[in-house]
Amino acid sequence: MPRTILTQRDIDARAGARGSTAAPSPDGYGSRILKYIPAEVVTVYIAVQGVITAADPAGPNATILWIAFGILLALTPVYLWRITHVTKALQLAIATIAFAVWVFALGGPFAFLPWYQAVYGAVLLPLFTFAVGIIIPDGGSTA
Repeated sequence: MPRTILTQRDIDARAGARGSTAAPSPDGYGSRILKYIPAEVVTVYIAVQGVITAADPAGPNATILWIAFGILLALTPVYLWRITHVTKALQLAIATIAFAVWVFALGGPFAFLPWYQAVYGAVLLPLFTFAVGIIIPDGGSTA
């Protein structure tokens, strides 16, 4: 499955370029949700957080967690663009925000902030995931 979200505008452009009427259908709500979540980057973060946490019996170092989070946050759009060939700027931005939301929900370095409570992430993650699928990256319609 290609990672870039396929919209009606993409299908129309491809059909016009090929002169063909046979084309796939645009990605629906569920497919968009899957393509917006950078699962590979979240997985790398979880692995790195596990190593950082295991390395210090006194508990994870907040600074190292913030650095790991910052590096992966910066690399999320680069990875999606260079490796998975996502070219839509809005999709790259949403996926980067999605990574931050996932880390927030996991606690990560945010857990060291005095105001942070796990319930915030537990509420934010499903709300964000539910809402983000509504967004179509080129403003096209789902029809």
